[in-house]
Amino acid sequence: MRRRLLLTGAPGIGKSALLAAALGADAKFAGGYAVEQNGLILPAAELAQPAARRRGREPFTAGRAAEYLTAAGEKPFVIADELGGASLADAEYYEALIRLLFSGVPIAGVLRGSGAPQDEWEELYALLARDPDTLILHTSGRYDINASGALRHWTNEWAKPY
Repeated sequence: MRRRLLLTGAPGIGKSALLAAALGADAKFAGGYAVEQNGLILPAAELAQPAARRRGREPFTAGRAAEYLTAAGEKPFVIADELGGASLADAEYYEALIRLLFSGVPIAGVLRGSGAPQDEWEELYALLARDPDTLILHTSGRYDINASGALRHWTNEWAKPY
């Protein structure tokens, strides 16, 4: 299984839900962040908690996402929900993302092209598509058995505490 597994697909189909379901309690060891449907960002480790008990929610900003990405390099693996989008226009976010991608830390996440500056998006997507250690998987949503299976395999191989 490749070190980086990134889901793509239409907005609102359940890509993040697939990710959270595959990781389950193992999410507590993760660095990175998750984005809820209401646009709030939270530490990725909170995905291990039931939704009603999750803490650390705050409005999503590129700066806050960059902080999570920077700190994620210290964790055994990373959950990176909603990578890309308009945040690619933020230099701090883009730098933190590229640094994380080249750090060798395993990453499972959701890749978002909508709202992204065209040049930055094309550059990022081409970089990831050429990388032999990255799998970009288009999914139809939370009931996609192929995406679910790939995430389970990724979790079994990479989502481990130190």
